[in-house]
Amino acid sequence: MKKILFFILLSVILSACGQQKGENVETTFEKPPELIVSSNGNEVVAVLGTYSWSYDNGDGTFKGIEADSFGTTEIVKLQSHPLKTKLGSEVVLEFTRTPKEIKVTIWDNNQALRELEVEGNTFTTDEKGNIVYEVYATWDQGSAHYAVQLNVK
Repeated sequence: MKKILFFILLSVILSACGQQKGENVETTFEKPPELIVSSNGNEVVAVLGTYSWSYDNGDGTFKGIEADSFGTTEIVKLQSHPLKTKLGSEVVLEFTRTPKEIKVTIWDNNQALRELEVEGNTFTTDEKGNIVYEVYATWDQGSAHYAVQLNVK
């Protein structure tokens, strides 16, 4: 009788551990999250560029991806339309999954010009024109570069 009780108790403990493990595992994504950039009621989806990403296949193995792309000023041409906004406006970076770190850099003629100050997931436009921004973000699963063009009036 003690052996049967022992095996029942062991089964309950093992199944509880298995359920707990599944509940604590964060959902993994097979590629970096989408980035929606918004300002003054307008929004656009940023173009995903170069990224490094890994995820759990669910069978005890992991898959790692290193994806390269053309430069920021080239891939931004794939954007559906420039985001219209005004000088001094707040720009919100909305990822489908919150990153650990975000950096924003202004680009021109295939060169990074300067990095902007980012507070949380926002930055402020500080010059007029058709400005190309590179957004670099990191997560536990990897990192990604995005390109977005704003038409700042």
